[in-house]
Amino acid sequence: MNASAGGQSPESRPMELDWEGWRRALARFAAATGLCVSAYDVNCERQAGPFASSKVARLLATAGVWNEGRLGDRIERDLAAQVLETGAPGNASVGGELRLQAVPLLIGGQVRGVIAYGWAFHTFGTPLGCERIARQLGVDGARLWAEVRLESPVPESRMTVYTELLETMIESTVRHAEAVERLQELSRLREVFLASVSHELRTPLSVLGMRIEILLRGALADPEAIRTSLIDMKHHVNTEARLVEDLIEAARTRTGQLRIDMHPASLRDILKAAVSAVVPHAEAKQISVVIPELDELGPLPLIADPHRLQQVFWNLLSNAVKFTPAAGRIDMRLQCAAQTYTVSVTDTGSGIEAALLPHVFTPFTKQLKANAQGLGLGLSIARHIVEHHGGTIQVESGGSHAGATFHVTLPVNFPSPGDAAE
Repeated sequence: MNASAGGQSPESRPMELDWEGWRRALARFAAATGLCVSAYDVNCERQAGPFASSKVARLLATAGVWNEGRLGDRIERDLAAQVLETGAPGNASVGGELRLQAVPLLIGGQVRGVIAYGWAFHTFGTPLGCERIARQLGVDGARLWAEVRLESPVPESRMTVYTELLETMIESTVRHAEAVERLQELSRLREVFLASVSHELRTPLSVLGMRIEILLRGALADPEAIRTSLIDMKHHVNTEARLVEDLIEAARTRTGQLRIDMHPASLRDILKAAVSAVVPHAEAKQISVVIPELDELGPLPLIADPHRLQQVFWNLLSNAVKFTPAAGRIDMRLQCAAQTYTVSVTDTGSGIEAALLPHVFTPFTKQLKANAQGLGLGLSIARHIVEHHGGTIQVESGGSHAGATFHVTLPVNFPSPGDAAE
């Protein structure tokens, strides 16, 4: 079962950072604290700053200590690399007196950059200390001392407050960026939705219109032609009805209104009904369907919505038939553990590429070559149904043309003996 995603889901796709927005936020932070601030991306490339607000920082910036290859640039990049690797805050210093810190820029649990800040003296500077630091950085020692002695130091207690302020600012900016990302994702899904729906709904309607036009142009006197056309029209009406039903159910899953009626049921009967609905299509493609001896396993009781679970297994089996070439094979396996039933459906079809596996259950994810029909909603709806039953659905594939296997695990929540389904 090959699948092609219309785009990665927001949970899995790294967020593209709005560095312009971060530059504005960090410039305000630098102005408010008097610290020198820079931001680095995951490749350790500076994307914002250095924003030099204090006299000392402006002197260092004028002297070019953050130019490529200079000591200031190397110190910041090394510190940024350390934070990117560890995901934890770090610190560094020049001459033990001029200090800077760095914190990771976390978005969605991933380190997406580093904020370096400081370049401030933590105690009152001394002429000798300033001369030593100046030699290391390549600036004029007398000018550095002249600026340092006129500025208040930034002790640990104040740096802690500044760090908390920075973390609050990062959290607020991240929330804003994530809100923008969600809006962009919703806009993308809307475009995919409109494109998919308009195309898929138009196709059967066009065929129906063409068939009706042919009949009206002269085939009304030929009963066999009328019968053939009506059979074809019925097929496309059913296709249209399934598309509309998928849209309705997808909308219900997103609003929590999909009706699921839980009561004592038989997993054996659910699986037999799903298989019987798919076997004729498999036989038409000369695909062998191998299933366990369900009658020998007993009723396999559980609390479930039989109609909805049958919908899940029918979807998996029909997809297997759709994406498996003629003379292929589909295997259904059932494992009964103390607390769970696990049903696996394996096919010898077109498979799923590794990069697309995480998106198989995302709405509007569909195979673009073989899946000429459908909106890519079936597996998304199936996942919702299975999870509503307290179960899980997973997929694995060896890649393109290597087939695929779907595993549905359901809890064994037995009905009471008097209610057990037979």
